[in-house]
Amino acid sequence: MQGAALSSTSWTTGGPVGPRCLAFLRRVRAGGAVYKLLRNADCEALDKALASGFVAWAVRSCDDVRLTARGAEYLDRLARVE
Repeated sequence: MQGAALSSTSWTTGGPVGPRCLAFLRRVRAGGAVYKLLRNADCEALDKALASGFVAWAVRSCDDVRLTARGAEYLDRLARVE
């Protein structure tokens, strides 16, 4: 990728994820096995994270999500700047 322009926007196969979704994914990871949706910002980022396959609904309730393996891998790749 020599000569490629650097962008501050994170991308998935579906398009840009954005900083709000990245912050949401980090909160889900920090929440452990299950993260309870509490903030308005969570609801705004949830659709993009679900569409990307980075989170999935947990079976406990309709307010709980969990980070998928794909979501964990994506965050790890960002941390390594790949």
